[in-house]
Amino acid sequence: MQFSLATVKEKLLKENRFKIVFFGDSITSTEWVHPNWREIIEYVLKGELEKQIGDWKISSWRITCINSGLDGATTDDYLAHLDSHVINFQPQLLIWIVGSNDQLYKFGGKKHQVNVQKIVDILAPKMDYLIVCSDSTRLNDKANHIYENEYLKTLAQVSFPKNAIFVDLFRKYKQLDLKRFFTFISGGNEVAGMKPGDIDFAHPNQLGNAYIAKIILEEAFQVKFDPEKYIQTTLSGQMYPSY
Repeated sequence: MQFSLATVKEKLLKENRFKIVFFGDSITSTEWVHPNWREIIEYVLKGELEKQIGDWKISSWRITCINSGLDGATTDDYLAHLDSHVINFQPQLLIWIVGSNDQLYKFGGKKHQVNVQKIVDILAPKMDYLIVCSDSTRLNDKANHIYENEYLKTLAQVSFPKNAIFVDLFRKYKQLDLKRFFTFISGGNEVAGMKPGDIDFAHPNQLGNAYIAKIILEEAFQVKFDPEKYIQTTLSGQMYPSY
């Protein structure tokens, strides 16, 4: 599928609205970190479109972004909540980080693939575009090895329709310096194997979120984004951070 920022601009001007639903687990909900990748994508898209359209009200008022992240969700949970958390909002675009909670509950790679295929098949006819992303890499070699060799392998076998883009967030994130991204102290997560006081190896900090935004912005929207500059100018107190 040919998709870019120009696609968003065309739909926005034609339909006078552009609604994005962000779907996934805690990596998507991100109530625990600000700025997060969702907020960054919204900020960048609105800023870039304002420059192209020349009217800030169009991009600011007519683009709506909805957080439909479900903390701890598996693909079974996604299937059960498609109507309430995605379809009922009638978005033109879905951005979905599939996540890896299926791995924690030992669903198996094949069930993961089957559920993702079901979700894609249900959603694709109901909206214009889907951006589907694999999970972000963790600071845990064992968890990463299992995910890459069982879940990511079967995810690659999903048949995506013409209006969908697949972004391999896992492999692109894996190439980065993950130790800079995982600095939060866990309050404890028995299912994930984290004790209180451990480094949270699953949930990236502000810089880690900025790099997730970079990958999605560049892969799906063809918009260049510098995470280091964005975080630096955010911390410097600029009202409108540069990127």
